[in-house]
Amino acid sequence: MTGRLNRAAILASTPLRQALGLMGLVFAILLVTLGFAYVALRSSTEDAIRADLKQQTAVFQVAANPETLSVIVSAEARAADPAERAIAFVLADGRQVGNVQVSQRSGHWLISRDPDYAALSQHGYFTLVMPIAGGFLVIGESRAPIAELTSTFLAILIFSFVPSVLVSAAYGTWAGMRARRRVSAIEDTLDNLTEGRLAARVPQRAIKLSRGDDLARIGTRLNRMAETQESTVEALRQVSADIAHDLKTPMQRISVLLAQLRAVVPEGSEAHQIACRAGDESERAVAVFHSLLQIAQIEGGSPKARFTRLDLGALAGDIAELYAAPAEEAGGKLVLQDTSQGRATVTGDRGLLGQVLSNLIENAIRHAGPAPQIAIEIAREANSVVLRVRDHGPGIPEPERAQVLRRLYRLERSRTTPGNGLGLALVHAVAGLHEAELDLGDNHPGLVVTLRFRPA
Repeated sequence: MTGRLNRAAILASTPLRQALGLMGLVFAILLVTLGFAYVALRSSTEDAIRADLKQQTAVFQVAANPETLSVIVSAEARAADPAERAIAFVLADGRQVGNVQVSQRSGHWLISRDPDYAALSQHGYFTLVMPIAGGFLVIGESRAPIAELTSTFLAILIFSFVPSVLVSAAYGTWAGMRARRRVSAIEDTLDNLTEGRLAARVPQRAIKLSRGDDLARIGTRLNRMAETQESTVEALRQVSADIAHDLKTPMQRISVLLAQLRAVVPEGSEAHQIACRAGDESERAVAVFHSLLQIAQIEGGSPKARFTRLDLGALAGDIAELYAAPAEEAGGKLVLQDTSQGRATVTGDRGLLGQVLSNLIENAIRHAGPAPQIAIEIAREANSVVLRVRDHGPGIPEPERAQVLRRLYRLERSRTTPGNGLGLALVHAVAGLHEAELDLGDNHPGLVVTLRFRPA
């Protein structure tokens, strides 16, 4: 499997997103439910505290004068803990009795500690102020029950949310990685089929992982489609090879017979000229059948048995030396630029790679104008050995670059020049056999053909 399980791919996984979405929904419901319960319980607790405060004031209302009320308040103050209940009585003359000190600011009564008593509540007070016996009675009930209620609900929220997050995240990550592996297997198979490797299939482990689910059904149907496509293409290749093979021998015989006819017909006669033209056409037909058979053999993969390690730079040097003279005869020049420093070793078939380079050079000589300028480049890049052939001819329009790799396809302007439309098709087949990347580009002007091979 060539797909990489990176973080972005896992986060983009549908199962992980669904798990996170479900987790968010559960947490939202939990938060709303706990929120309503908290508000209701807090309101009920506050009402109970306020009712208790009102009930406590009944004890003090029986006192008719300040002195009696002061005695009662002092007794209650000694019995009460200021941290739970604060009580103070402010007489008309400003004197205070109780377990806390009180003061009035901006219409509000503030409670502060009395040095003779224990510390105050850390959570504040619910206060009730009542005018009585010519003064003011201030009673405060600690807000500690509200703080405890808040802490309890926060603990419930944390201890219910954190496990949910951990479980959901763990499940979502596991499901995401599991689905990502299967989706990667399907993506890799689609990429291979798109690039022409029709034997590619979704691995059975990706289908059997969850037999019957949607990804398993997609993988199974994709494999069926690939099998059908491979069978159809293989049948077409076989028909093409059979036709080429069956017709090659009769065409060769016709070529021999035409050669014999030229030998017996007087030279210079119209019959001799017709025989010569017919012989040339028959030889072109034989070349077409030979190329079709060769492409069929290459696509079948049989030449891989002859693969060896070879120096692409040395091979390019031999081919360049061979074609230097034809290029000069055409009024142009052929140059070789090898910057690989001897590191252009690849694994392949020397004869086929030599034929690829020969086809590219012959196309450049034929189509690059009256003075073809051709450059062969050999370079070593980070992860590949690069072969380029450049010319300064008219080039190939971008919309037709994919079409010229098909068998027997020719550009409209090339129909008047020699050729059979199989040169670049053969290059494409050999590149596929060697798992090389083939690219047709613009040389501004002209055509640049680039082949990138894996280093040996």
